[in-house]
Amino acid sequence: MMAFLLALLGVCLLQTAIAPRLAIGGVQPDLFLILLFGLSISVGPELAAAAGFFIGLYQDSLSGAPLGLNAFTLSLIGFLVSGLSEQVKTTQPAWRFALLCLAGLLSGLITLLLLRFFHAPRPLVSALLWTALPGALYTAILGTGLLGVLKPKTNGLV
Repeated sequence: MMAFLLALLGVCLLQTAIAPRLAIGGVQPDLFLILLFGLSISVGPELAAAAGFFIGLYQDSLSGAPLGLNAFTLSLIGFLVSGLSEQVKTTQPAWRFALLCLAGLLSGLITLLLLRFFHAPRPLVSALLWTALPGALYTAILGTGLLGVLKPKTNGLV
């Protein structure tokens, strides 16, 4: 638990201090999603969902987003990634990249749909193409490299 809290604090510091400097065309990597992904491929779905909830709640409390938006999204992402990582071999970089990219896209889509539900006037298709997709690709590229270096234990089967 202490390691998780330290990692969350470290990611928060890196997301605010380093990620803006890594931005390409205004697109930043989502280090919170990379943390959740790394945790989700090594624990069960229930624990991954709980970790996603706390990471998202922490992220919501620091941002201007509605409280609970990221908590809901990341808890769902954590649960799904943990379940999918049992089906694919996440030790292989290609599978890790694909799953992380899918997680980023799904996170962006869920967030956009929830904001649209609550009457946020953002066009869905352009937001997906110009915000969610580049962010997911950037996060997947960076996350695949970072997780390849850190080599988290995985429970992938196939």
